[in-house]
Amino acid sequence: STQSTWGHLLSVYFFSKMQFQYQDIPEVQSLSVDELTQLVNNDSAFELFFQNTSLVKHRRSLNEDIQKGNENMAVANSSMKSEIEALKAEIQELTSVVSAQKAELDTKLALKADIMQRRSTEVLKQKLREATAEAEAISESTADAFHQESLDLKSFTKQYLEQRRLYHLRKHKLDNFSTIL
Repeated sequence: STQSTWGHLLSVYFFSKMQFQYQDIPEVQSLSVDELTQLVNNDSAFELFFQNTSLVKHRRSLNEDIQKGNENMAVANSSMKSEIEALKAEIQELTSVVSAQKAELDTKLALKADIMQRRSTEVLKQKLREATAEAEAISESTADAFHQESLDLKSFTKQYLEQRRLYHLRKHKLDNFSTIL
């Protein structure tokens, strides 16, 4: 009964000081009532006893391990600093290369769009119509020159046949082009 009273007092004291109950500290179980009284009344004896308990030693050991782990990580991170800086520089360099390549790609895409627009079926069809009309106009001009006696028969025949052949070739392509598309 006296031991349970002292156990309760010690439990309250430990709980209020360290947030533990005496059952968490096996060393308390082996103490006599006089030893418990001495610990309760003497703060330095209590501190010495408490610091030598297995629970506190274990937690201190864990804290030391964590601190060593943190120190090791800090050293490892510090040793990686130059590598990280080199990688940052490489990223910046690659970013400028990508920017230059993107600008070049944008220029080429704009050129492609221009070419595609100039080479669209409607543009090509219109150019072929114009070339066909031009070939016909030239052949008509040659025929007019012959009628006005500006050309002899041999020159007229040679020029007119070549010009009409070109006109009919273009006209045929224009007709085929229209049916294909």
